[in-house]
Amino acid sequence: MEEYQHWLEIVTHDIDASIVFQPLDHARHFTRFNREIGIIAAGVRDAKMAKAISSLYGSECGYLCDVSKLPPCEEIDDFFDSVLILYSDLFESKCTQFYSHLDRGPERANPLNGPCYMLWDFDCGIDSFRYSGIPSHIDRSIQLLSQLIQSRHPATIESAIHGLGHMIDEFRQRCLPPLESVLLRSDIPEELKDYASQAIHHYIQ
Repeated sequence: MEEYQHWLEIVTHDIDASIVFQPLDHARHFTRFNREIGIIAAGVRDAKMAKAISSLYGSECGYLCDVSKLPPCEEIDDFFDSVLILYSDLFESKCTQFYSHLDRGPERANPLNGPCYMLWDFDCGIDSFRYSGIPSHIDRSIQLLSQLIQSRHPATIESAIHGLGHMIDEFRQRCLPPLESVLLRSDIPEELKDYASQAIHHYIQ
């Protein structure tokens, strides 16, 4: 079986790994996974997809912790670029207008609302890049969150606020402008403006 297909089986079907993957392998596979997420998710129930995302981007796998230790390289750049596709082709096509930080909303939550909201708060996940001590990894994290917060989709905006809220203590001058931009928009629900204000004032856990 092709290495990527085996990797994909591991993360979507809870199959034990029979191949040892190196950090660069994981980076490439994450990128391919994100780029093909629309096709992958089409054959998987939302609840199962949510579990796979939580496992893949969280501590259960710990793959991104290994990837975050890599030096700056094309594979890291490709990965960060591909995360935009994860949001556009999965989260924004599935998530509802539900405010996970309030546990309520005008619509019922889709199972994918949870991992979308928590993506930047999973131990050993994508948040590992901000702990890496590698300036360009931190730069890419903030740049990506700043792009995501410009979305029109409530779940993406909420996720980006959450991520920036966790980084603002260390990188306030860089996280403040995208959070303040939320307060100036007329197309964003008040619940998300309040959440951005909480992030600005260090009230996000």
